[in-house]
Amino acid sequence: MTTVAGIHLGGGGSEDDEAALWNEVFTPGQRVSLWPFAVPPGPARDRTVRWFTGALRPRGRFTVDAWGVDGSDRSDRDTDRSAERLRRSDVVAVPGGNTFDLLHHLQRHDLLGALGAFLDGGGRVYGGSAGAVLLGADTAVAATQDADRVGVRDTRGLDRLAGAVVRPHHDPAQDAELQRWATTRRQVVLALPERSGVVVEGTAARNVGPGTVHVFGPAGRRARPAGATWDLREP
Repeated sequence: MTTVAGIHLGGGGSEDDEAALWNEVFTPGQRVSLWPFAVPPGPARDRTVRWFTGALRPRGRFTVDAWGVDGSDRSDRDTDRSAERLRRSDVVAVPGGNTFDLLHHLQRHDLLGALGAFLDGGGRVYGGSAGAVLLGADTAVAATQDADRVGVRDTRGLDRLAGAVVRPHHDPAQDAELQRWATTRRQVVLALPERSGVVVEGTAARNVGPGTVHVFGPAGRRARPAGATWDLREP
């Protein structure tokens, strides 16, 4: 039996690209809180909800609680109600879109702390693309991919990866940029291609594949192929 850890980072591809990761985090019978806040309310967010629920359907029966789909987000302003919704959930799924829109929404609605408490209580979080960036120490690493249209001042993420940051949609053309980030900020960068996923439990990371994850540290880059495990503190 596979032990499912708390944090699951998706490289930003489709549910087929990330199938190995989805196999570990999503199991039939779960109640999943879907946070589609990286896309604007209205038709785009509705499409995200339809995509996610459709992608889960072949995997069995799930209960999906989609937040913020009425376009007003009124329900998410009630901190007590948010906590109760999370207590009934097995997994929080945070799919992709604009990283800064996502962070801004969570900051405005006091949901960063709620997500941290959910993890502390033994909950599981899937972050795909923008959702994966959110789980790292600093979302500013996404600035060359996502426009900060809302003017986020505090770019700190949830910081659940031993101080590392995450760059999804990785391709080799980004390597020089990511190495500069790691060297100048003395910070580890987890670079995930779209066909990959990383499971994190404490400071232990495991690449579930199929693609190779590259880890940039101040001293250089290391490749972590499918099946590799390592300590996030020792890239």
